[in-house]
Amino acid sequence: MNTEDRYTRSIGEYVAGTEYEDLPPEATAEVKIHILDALGISLGAYGTGHRLIRRLIGLSAELGGREEATILGDGRRLAPPDAAMVNAVMSNFLDSSDGHFMGGHINDRLVPVALATAEQVGATGSEFLTAVALGYEVYIHLAYALFESVEPASLRLPYFVTLGTLAGVVPAATLLRLDGEQTAGAMGLACSLQLAGAQYVLSGGHEKDLSAGHEARRALFSTLLAQKGVLGSADILEGDRGLFKALGAEPKGAAELGRDYRITECYIKPYPACRYLHASIEAALNLVEQDGITGSDVEKVVVTTNSSSASRNSYEIKSHVNAIFSHAYQVAAVLHDGRVDLPIAWEEKVRQPSFVDLMNRVQVRATPEYDRRHKEKSLTQPPWPAEVEVLTKDGRKHVSNVSSPKGDPGNPMTPDEVRQKFVKFTGDIFSKARATEIIELVDRLETVPSVDSLIDLLRVQ
Repeated sequence: MNTEDRYTRSIGEYVAGTEYEDLPPEATAEVKIHILDALGISLGAYGTGHRLIRRLIGLSAELGGREEATILGDGRRLAPPDAAMVNAVMSNFLDSSDGHFMGGHINDRLVPVALATAEQVGATGSEFLTAVALGYEVYIHLAYALFESVEPASLRLPYFVTLGTLAGVVPAATLLRLDGEQTAGAMGLACSLQLAGAQYVLSGGHEKDLSAGHEARRALFSTLLAQKGVLGSADILEGDRGLFKALGAEPKGAAELGRDYRITECYIKPYPACRYLHASIEAALNLVEQDGITGSDVEKVVVTTNSSSASRNSYEIKSHVNAIFSHAYQVAAVLHDGRVDLPIAWEEKVRQPSFVDLMNRVQVRATPEYDRRHKEKSLTQPPWPAEVEVLTKDGRKHVSNVSSPKGDPGNPMTPDEVRQKFVKFTGDIFSKARATEIIELVDRLETVPSVDSLIDLLRVQ
């Protein structure tokens, strides 16, 4: 029987059989940067004091449970699945988490699961690193296997909810020392419920905010249940009624896991918005910085992108979720203010007549050429290029094209830029000295005897 006939079990055996010493140094170095990024985003969301974050933490604390895992920033402890949920919601909340061009967000799903489990079992820094690294490898592998021949947008579902919960099992299984069969069974359990709607891109619903949390919680809960001997289908991926058949894909490549760790293929976001908007945001920034354009100069703006991204555009901003997905909102914000802002600033912006007038001057369109580039996406040709054309009131036309925005593998954020992002995001709750202390600890995470020393630094004193 080949690996494709026992595909899910092959993944489980790879996870169960891999130790820190098996990881290449370049992979562990990259993992540390992505962990730092996730922690910074979570702490940044906590620092906003947003009502959704406050109420989620308050409700979770009211419900109680075994206090074994810490809420980042807040410092209170919950049962590990609940702490994973809260921290995942915070890591996704500002939409600044990393991802892969074949899948969706990653560190907002994996790091909260790994951190909660690591705290529960008293893991070392190297064990925590290993768990996250394996989660990335499985996530990216499944993204290629499931979606290389399937266009996720045609399914009209946020496909990373499938990847997030399946790959989320991996760090938990690694830290709980599950064997291959248990890990495969945990993946079967985790796949038992999926969100199958993405209406939030238009309606602004907060189900988007909770989706990462549900995935993280389900992944860890399923793994803990598998540890106790309750297993789901160990052929959940390749089975006749499994996920591959449901999506019209073919299981392949399980034997390649760990051959070439592909976390280096991931993007890291410099801006808090949907990755598909980063090219138009960067193009607008180029016009502000290079041509000196201000909002009052603008007669008309045309954003050209692909149909999938254009269809998410909205002029009726009802929540920060709409702001995250709207080209018109994000481009207008850059032209109006000369900078990128957090999406939670939407309430203030839509009360400004000058901003609303400018946003309504932004036309968002798709063309066959941009649809072709989206469809033919690859590591060297990301699926999110965009063009921003501004016609100013003096009759001049200004154009900026961005094919690969900052953060892509071909145009990466440097480790120092990610560290600066961490300092910026945590600035409302931590001093620069505290932020630097956290950065330095993450940089030497493989030498840390217990993750508790990291978690202690992530509480607001």
